[in-house]
Amino acid sequence: MKILHLADLHIGKKVNDFCMLNEQKFVLNQALDLIKKEKIEAVLIAGDVFDKAIPSVSALELFDLFLKELNFLSVKVFIISGNHDNMDRLAYLSNLLKTSDIYISQSYDGKIQSISLNDDIEIYLMPYLYPALVRKYYENSKIVNYNDAISLVVNDIKLDENKVNIIIAHQFVIGSNPPLISQSEQKSVGGIDEVSYKIFEKFDYCALGHLHCAQKCSSDKIRYSGSILKYSFSEINQNKKFTVLNIKGKNEIELEFFPINFLHEMREYRGKIDDFLDEKFYKTIKTDDYIHFILEDEYVLDAKKKLSLIYPNIMLLEFDNTFTRSLDENISFDVDSNKTMFEHFCDFYKLKMGDDLSSDRENIVKKLMGEINNETP
Repeated sequence: MKILHLADLHIGKKVNDFCMLNEQKFVLNQALDLIKKEKIEAVLIAGDVFDKAIPSVSALELFDLFLKELNFLSVKVFIISGNHDNMDRLAYLSNLLKTSDIYISQSYDGKIQSISLNDDIEIYLMPYLYPALVRKYYENSKIVNYNDAISLVVNDIKLDENKVNIIIAHQFVIGSNPPLISQSEQKSVGGIDEVSYKIFEKFDYCALGHLHCAQKCSSDKIRYSGSILKYSFSEINQNKKFTVLNIKGKNEIELEFFPINFLHEMREYRGKIDDFLDEKFYKTIKTDDYIHFILEDEYVLDAKKKLSLIYPNIMLLEFDNTFTRSLDENISFDVDSNKTMFEHFCDFYKLKMGDDLSSDRENIVKKLMGEINNETP
């Protein structure tokens, strides 16, 4: 039997004010094509189905369409809530959806729900849990952090050792090596949200969600599938992929990986604006990709406006020059009562930029100061 492991769909997410719905639809259609081609019989979705606790109508519609297609293909679906989801809202209509072989984790009541995929495979649905929620059901236990909480919950799960036991979880699981973390993920101060991979070793496979980079946690059987899209520029070098379990029997699980393609890639370019406006450069790349420009020019008027004529999907534009680098520096600046405000500004500019104001910039500053003070400096 083949099972597709997905996580961190974040349907409805915006990245730097760009809506990702079309990108997400494109990838979910790829997943459907893969399911048909590889004859996949079940899909695991390990949390963060949506990007917000109250998703938009368009986000709900896209996920509804995806579930309808899976149901049409007679694929069984197992879904848990992540930290971005609302556990109760996601579980809405879950009892009705069971009739269509779509299983959604219930609101946590002290027990972990399990469903038999067939006579040989058992699926455990563990929604995103946090210490305060678990404490309600383990009042006599000392729960200080996430590791304590998840350890208690998982230890209470009694497994049939003759079956292939799979748990779906959405936690910050730490292996023997530090995990790969993206800017779009948040790590708690002091590592209070960290959970040891050893807690899940009794399962034949742990399908994890939460971290956006596909990776294993010390063992191939405890694995993050990663997000379906690149959701920050810290992820531009990640190879997003579909993770497929090929289950041949107890202790016989093979993993296969299939690349994910995107409508638009995320790119990062550093240099001078004239280089990016030169057709020798832009003729060699996809100009409609999502781009982060880092300009090393000292000053450019209307930089984004000029670049947008060629690159319509500029997500970020930043300067890395003498001025921006000096912003983090502590400087000493003495005020001379004999000097005007304009003269002080000129001194400050030279201190920060290492050069005098040009005549054009002098005129701009004088005009602005005149408007502020209602007089000519």
